Amino acid sequence: MSSSAQKIIVATKQKINSFQRKLAWFEFRNNNLYFEIAGILEGSHNSYHKDGNIFRTRPATNNKPKPIKAHLPLEQFKGWYPLGPGMILKSSLNSSPKLKNRDSKHLVYEIDINQFPSEALNLVVDILEPNRDDLLACDTMSPPHNAHIIKITTSKPWLIITILGHDHNLLISPYDNGQSQGVTCRHINDRYSANRPGGGCVSYEAYKID
Repeated sequence: MSSSAQKIIVATKQKINSFQRKLAWFEFRNNNLYFEIAGILEGSHNSYHKDGNIFRTRPATNNKPKPIKAHLPLEQFKGWYPLGPGMILKSSLNSSPKLKNRDSKHLVYEIDINQFPSEALNLVVDILEPNRDDLLACDTMSPPHNAHIIKITTSKPWLIITILGHDHNLLISPYDNGQSQGVTCRHINDRYSANRPGGGCVSYEAYKID
């Protein structure tokens, strides 16, 4: 992995209250990967380090890194690894971080959110060993119908970002039956899942937006 810094931002094409909004960002720096997927709080992020340790930094950790798991050292990364799904509602995008003028120096991918009919947007992010597309070329790893794929090959490892925004392909979607509110988590296959069979655990954060 190169030690040079590189930042990649996924943002709305549309302006919400005069600003485009960040849906996700990824920064490769000093052989570590820092990232946030569908986050709304400035400063909250995950970090995958060159020694393989993965941390979460957020208000609940007093904005200090908290270890959550470990995987292959990022410096020696091989194969495929999911960084996790995230969900954000279109009606909440006004609370998402603003895309600022200084972000123009980074690699920015603009997403037309109007192409997705659902109120909810899911972002599913994987890292992939360069030139190992074969690892994803099977039914158990295939994206669902109407998935929007962004493939970033300028980083090592590669980043594969899937955006889901149709009711039939959402992994995480909100519900409100008049008596209770929550989210429904679905399993599609080994790669696209928020509710894995056999007890696979996915953790979530939720914040009230005033």
